[in-house]
Amino acid sequence: MAETTLIDLKALSEPACKLIDSVSNAIGVLYELTRIRRKTKAESDALVIMAKGEADALTFRAAKRVSTQETRRQENIEEIMDKSLNYLERQFSNEATYIDTDWLSFYFDKCQDISIDNVQNLWAKILAGEVLEPEACSRGTLLILQSLSNNDIKLFNKYCQYLFKVNGELLRFKYSSLNKHLENNGIDESDIRHLQDAGLVQPQQQFHFTKNERYVVEYFDNQFSMILKGHRENRTEFLTKAGRELYRFIDTSPCEKYYEILLSRSQIMSRKVKEIR
Repeated sequence: MAETTLIDLKALSEPACKLIDSVSNAIGVLYELTRIRRKTKAESDALVIMAKGEADALTFRAAKRVSTQETRRQENIEEIMDKSLNYLERQFSNEATYIDTDWLSFYFDKCQDISIDNVQNLWAKILAGEVLEPEACSRGTLLILQSLSNNDIKLFNKYCQYLFKVNGELLRFKYSSLNKHLENNGIDESDIRHLQDAGLVQPQQQFHFTKNERYVVEYFDNQFSMILKGHRENRTEFLTKAGRELYRFIDTSPCEKYYEILLSRSQIMSRKVKEIR
């Protein structure tokens, strides 16, 4: 039977309550920050005391290592959990669902060693997102995210600033003028290859434009349509499945200069360009 929690569930939103219930089902106890930490510390201390009783120096060091590691992991999990609850409380949606227990167990196993604040924030958004939209982030994506360093995530955040949609498809045209802008802002070809190796960006492909077909380009709140003068192929970068799933949880902002370059380049190769907003 679940123990009584110190959290007032009535004061929380429906999504936050669903998250707490999902975690409770996964770990077998109702979420309670203080109680969990106290229990974890007691169990860790018991391991160390047992080892001391055996008077075995090697066993003692092993028990101490396990105690320290598991306590740190529990703290990481609870920090992420707290951030996720705070994120859900800032949402305006009351639509929520329970998280699949197997997915949640897999998730905690992959995030338990994450201690850097901004990386924890990303994991927390993914957990909150799973309550609002199940299967928004696959296990494969969690595996890739677990392998990323803090610098990898910062680079991906920066790269995402320069992505846009063409007829709803997220991508980046490799126009020389756009590439130059990226280089001037600290992203070169070696960085993009690194993101490819990390499993976030696909190798370069071709985007095929058809003559007289209308294309709608969206860059954050900016949008324009264009009709090309003729058939055309552009060197293009697309995100992988993992990249697309993580993109939804990335915080980034538009670059006005980049949009001006994109619009100007589109006007050159099109017979008609119309700004929609």
